[in-house]
Amino acid sequence: MREMMRLLFNKRFRTTFFMFAGFLMQFWWLGKTKKFLHKETSAKRYRAVYASQANKFTEAAVNMGGLIIKLGQFVSSRVDILPKEYTDILSQLQDSVAPVPVELAVSRIEEELSGTVFNLFTSFNLKPIAAASLGQVHRAVLKNGENVAVKVMRPGIEATVALDLATLKVLTSLASRFTKIGKFVDLKDVYQEFEEVITEELDYQKEAKNLEDFQTSFQEFPGVTTPKVYWELTTRKVLVMEFIEGVKINEMAHLEEASISKKKLASILYLSYLKQLLEDGIFHADPHPGNLLVKQDGTLSFIDFGMVGTISDLMKENMIKLAMSIYLKDAGGIVEAFHELGFLKKNADRSLLAQNIKVILSGFSEGSFNFEKISNNGFLEELREFLYEQPFQIPSRMTFLGKAIMTVFSICRGLDKDFDIVANTKPYVEDIMESNSANPAKDTAIDQVKNMFFQVIPAARKVFTLINQLESGELRIQPSKSFEKKILNQQSAQTRKIVLAVLGAGILIAGSQILSQNQTLGVVMMAGGGLFTLLQARMRPNTKRIRVHPRPPFVKE
Repeated sequence: MREMMRLLFNKRFRTTFFMFAGFLMQFWWLGKTKKFLHKETSAKRYRAVYASQANKFTEAAVNMGGLIIKLGQFVSSRVDILPKEYTDILSQLQDSVAPVPVELAVSRIEEELSGTVFNLFTSFNLKPIAAASLGQVHRAVLKNGENVAVKVMRPGIEATVALDLATLKVLTSLASRFTKIGKFVDLKDVYQEFEEVITEELDYQKEAKNLEDFQTSFQEFPGVTTPKVYWELTTRKVLVMEFIEGVKINEMAHLEEASISKKKLASILYLSYLKQLLEDGIFHADPHPGNLLVKQDGTLSFIDFGMVGTISDLMKENMIKLAMSIYLKDAGGIVEAFHELGFLKKNADRSLLAQNIKVILSGFSEGSFNFEKISNNGFLEELREFLYEQPFQIPSRMTFLGKAIMTVFSICRGLDKDFDIVANTKPYVEDIMESNSANPAKDTAIDQVKNMFFQVIPAARKVFTLINQLESGELRIQPSKSFEKKILNQQSAQTRKIVLAVLGAGILIAGSQILSQNQTLGVVMMAGGGLFTLLQARMRPNTKRIRVHPRPPFVKE
């Protein structure tokens, strides 16, 4: 409260605070009056208030600049917090504002680099080629003739960001205490993520390090590049890097003029994100078209590494677990993976959620994934409503990941209307599985297969333990004649079942591998494997009653 009283003397804080206070008062009044209204009328009023507030926030963000624009972009992806009327309008916020006066930008560059721009560069374009809420970019030429982009942080933006963060902290604290949102969403955690990301963006040396790490990781990855960093001209507030000549990835006309394959470009972008997510554990968190430039030769260049996300080993394991559960249409496995990833709220009814997921899975055709289906506006609307009504939340560490993935899918779909996720994923998976070199994604996938094997056949662990005990002499068997006969019969039946199961599985796997090269042979082999599997499933043990002596058959020494 003391911090709030201090901030009330600041006009910017008062503007933001009272705007949000007005929003809360509107919700309070609606809550008090909705019991006197018809359900449909009440819902209509709520939708109108959502749209009105979103428009008011957008207007204020554009006028105030600074962190308010970033906040609008951040929460526009949180469909677990805000309804559709909010997210639709906030998603229209463009991180582009009027540039600062050129003399202020030049003054900061000269102060940071200890020299005049005309001594530092052969030429320096005073008109910025891009401007955003935290910084702007000018084009220049070095003394050696190389073209560079000079990114300079807005003078005074540090103080503005600090004030906006303090404002946001007060607002999230009040919302957690006095609204129902705090019961379902950890607003403190959401604030901490937002603060961490913004703090990273205020240090251009960290951005340069992110850029170089990405460059090193993709040295042997064809079709992807990043701009070179000039460390001698880079500080926390100024970043000088190679100027990339290229067009935005969504400028279709320019791509066609340059005879660049849009289908290939979509594949390169998609595979580059598979590598970032499943191998590197660090990814470009803001892949909008302005940050994805295509060079004349078709090379994709990632620029602006101010926003990056990280993925822990545990998160990668659970992502693979989720993917495998979806492939197997295992609703229970999907719910468990969602829980491990932090997607489920505290009040989630897992059994009910599993039933709902079964209904969704039944809508997909067997063995295929139809990207056209999830690109359909109707389906996306149903999905959004499902996420908002079910006990889902977007984990704090997954906000930027989810936004990045959806942006990448959208761009790939724009480049190739027939973009096939399965077809593009298959060569990547085959490559990492066939590689003899150390590969985190390969190791994780193998570990998951092992875990699933022991889940599907839990008795295997007991069998292995029993064998070890027998071999070591820890366990001795003294069966009666009749019991021995029963054991031999059961062992024979189990052996036949195991042989058929292993043979069937082997033929199924071989058939699936051959399918892409020889469809007829692949189908025949898969059918044969299925037949063997069916035979072992239908086999019944000999249930003939055998009288067993009362003496226990197993005696431990």
